Amino acid sequence: MIAARQPEFGALLEEAGFEVELRTRPLDGRAIDADVAIVFRGRLIGRGQAARLAEAGVPVVEVLTAPPTSPSTKEWIKLSNRIGKPDLVQVVHALVSG
Repeated sequence: MIAARQPEFGALLEEAGFEVELRTRPLDGRAIDADVAIVFRGRLIGRGQAARLAEAGVPVVEVLTAPPTSPSTKEWIKLSNRIGKPDLVQVVHALVSG
């Protein structure tokens, strides 16, 4: 699992039994071996990262700075950053077990 720029959330995921790799920079075409990716939209990790991961077949949870303007799919869930971190962990569980 990859969770970008969120060390506290990464710790919650680890406590929930996930193996977490934290990234602070865009992927730049590198191969990804993950069951799911959580992308927090920000300056360094832009909207292209979630699309790239989804195209590579990695299920994505994208946490946006505003309410989503397009619908989620079963492989790419889009959420507002207003969601609580424990609730986000539950979303990740559902996506992985899916």
